[in-house]
Order: sequence, then structure tokens, then C-alpha cells
Amino acid sequence: MKYKRPIGGIIFDILNVTFMILFCISIIYPFMRQLTISLSPAEEVIRKSLKLYPTKITFDAYNRVLKSGQIVSAYYWTIIRIILGTVLHLALTTMMAYPMSKKYLPYRNFWTGLVVFTMFFGGGLVPTYLLIRDLKMLNTIWALVVPGLVSAFDLVIVRNYFMSLPQELEESVKIDGGSDIIVYLRIVLPLSKPILATVALWSIVGHWNSWFDAMIYIHEPRIRVLQLVLRRVMLESNYNYAGFNTAAIGERQQSLQFTPESIKAAILMVTTIPVLCMYPFLQKYFVKGIMIGSLKG
Repeated sequence: MKYKRPIGGIIFDILNVTFMILFCISIIYPFMRQLTISLSPAEEVIRKSLKLYPTKITFDAYNRVLKSGQIVSAYYWTIIRIILGTVLHLALTTMMAYPMSKKYLPYRNFWTGLVVFTMFFGGGLVPTYLLIRDLKMLNTIWALVVPGLVSAFDLVIVRNYFMSLPQELEESVKIDGGSDIIVYLRIVLPLSKPILATVALWSIVGHWNSWFDAMIYIHEPRIRVLQLVLRRVMLESNYNYAGFNTAAIGERQQSLQFTPESIKAAILMVTTIPVLCMYPFLQKYFVKGIMIGSLKG
């Protein structure tokens, strides 16, 4: 017997597919346009005759961006921040989530409630700044890493994932004389790759996109993260800040293969493409980890 779908379901599918297509276009089109501007020669950008794809390709804007000392320095500090922040975040989050996942932890509900409380209430910007200042962390990379070492949301997700692991594995290790540290290092962590990849991806993207804390805590020009440089260039059109000579670009614009718009687009691509390249490799862990980690409370 052939099943006949109701007209309401058909209309819903049509509207849903149409919405998703328009939503994807709204995301892809601005990205492709900026990519086209960054790869197009100056005469095409000036004429405003750009298509969705570049008719002529030139990498002069990227060469100019990558030769900027400020951009290279910002990349360096951003990578250092990501490595320190992600590694320490995973270590502290898992070490705190493991005991909280055990029913025999004394006052477990109290500790869990205390962690959840911090998700809704915080000290605020001014007390946090004063604390960072009193800890002598201003103008250091630690001001960008230490405040976000433990996230209450990530902690709850990891805790829930640990609770979903079979308890028989832990019991078998302890029967053989293994301690909680052995269980944590050799059983729990190897079985938690999906949730660790998920939390690592959140941490990497968060550190990569963060700029506000760097603007507040870092005052020395030598310690600037990439997104802060991008913000200055995009919002303030401060090319000299990023190591570009605006006057020279204006005088030589006819002979150059890039324009200030090309520089903006190239910087945007340089700060966006690395994160996009990570998602295909971590997507399967991301979906599995977030689904399992959100089931058990």
C-alpha cells in the first residue's frame, strides 16, 4: 500500500528546504564575495565589476598581509593562546569533571550546584579586571588564558559524558589494584575522545575569535591577538596599526595589484580559513560528543 503524505507535510518540507537554501546562500555569498575581492586585481575591485568568483587571480594582497610584522606577531600570540588555553582547559575540566561524575563523591550535589550557579551569576567586568591587575597578569598571555581555564558549561557536559561510561570498566581496574588516577588516565580519557574533541573545538574557536579580553587586559602593542588586529582594521580602517602604509597605498594604487578593500578581505580570509579547515576533521567527534554528553544529568 502506497502511503500518501498529507498536503501540510509537503508544504512544510517545501518551506523548510527553501528556508535552508536561503540561509546557506546568506552565509556563502558574503564569504565568496570577500574571497573574490581578496584574489582580484586592483582594477576589478575599483570598477566594482566583481563576480561571485574571480576572473583574474592575484595573491598580492595576501603577500602584503603575510609580510606585515603585526599580522605575523598576532598569529604567533594567537597560536600560543590557543595551545595554552586549550590544553589547560581540557586538563582542568576533565580533572574536575571526573570526581563530580562519581556518586560516592561527598556533597556531590552541592559541588554541582555551585558550578551551575556560576553559569548564571558572575562577578562582572570591573571586579575581574581588578583581580587580573592584582595578580600581575596585565600585559601577559596569562590574562587571556587563566580567566577561561574552566567553563561551567563544558564541565557539566564532560561530567555527563563520564557518567555514561560503563562502571564495570572502572571496577575491573580497581579489582586489579588500579587507583583512581590509573582509571582516569588509562580508561576514562581514552574512551572520551568524542567529548574531548568537542570541548577542544569549542575552546579553539573561542580563543581564536576572542578579542574583547585582549583589548581590556593587553595594552602593549607587541602582544596583540589576530582578532584584535582584524577589528582595528575593519572597524577603524587603521591600516597603519596593522603595519600597512595607507599613504603609500593611495599613491601607488594604480600600479599595485591590491587596494585597501583587498587588504581587508585578505585579512578576513587569513583569520577565517584556518578555523573552517578544522571542522571537517572534528565534525564526527563534535556531533557524537555533544549528543552523548547532553543525555544524562
